[in-house]
Amino acid sequence: AQLSEIPWSQESVPQGAFTTINALLADGSRVVLSPIEVNEPVLLTKLSGPNGRATLSNMMTPGMRAVTIRTDEIAGVGGFVTPGDRVDVVLTRDAGEIQEVAKNAQGAAGSTITSEIVVADAKVLSVGQGADERQTTPQISNSVTIEVTTDGAQKVALARTVGTLSLSLRSASEGADGKSGVTTISSFGGSVASNVQAAAGSVFDAVTKEPEKPKFKTVIVTRGTKAEEYQVPSRDQK
Repeated sequence: AQLSEIPWSQESVPQGAFTTINALLADGSRVVLSPIEVNEPVLLTKLSGPNGRATLSNMMTPGMRAVTIRTDEIAGVGGFVTPGDRVDVVLTRDAGEIQEVAKNAQGAAGSTITSEIVVADAKVLSVGQGADERQTTPQISNSVTIEVTTDGAQKVALARTVGTLSLSLRSASEGADGKSGVTTISSFGGSVASNVQAAAGSVFDAVTKEPEKPKFKTVIVTRGTKAEEYQVPSRDQK
């Protein structure tokens, strides 16, 4: 790539733009951190400091942290995550150990598999080893590096030890909204285990319950040519 100086209206020069090549290189060479298009003014925010290196840390927002999540084609949204996208990090785990005491106390039955968002609206810094935000073609990779807060980095570190992490791609026009609760299998209309238990109980009752015996018996008494029926209590009734 080549640098050149062209006439530009003083009133429309973007804030932070270098107006001369000498000003750009005065303190030392710089590294481009974000894509710069042809005929685009060179902005300070897209460059490293003087004598900077092409490192991931130069691309990060001050005060933020970078964490890498190992993933696969499915968990990585089919490879359609690219640098610059925004994602949610979803944790799926078996919360059985945590809920064991409450579960036993309530006599509950069913699966304790849960899913929840541990980090929302995180910026994707790189996919694999690629950090070019102009990348538009799907790239299958086994790792994605995202930018999170210090608290978010701690959550991701803990989450990867207790369950499975996956990514949920956010719309480019969507803001950092909203909160999402914990989703369980019962959200689908009841747990599999409780339904099986109910069905097994019905079968057990049908097999073990004895048929109800009649409470009365019919006795026919004949006097001459006339017969009459009488209902008398069954001897089996107690």
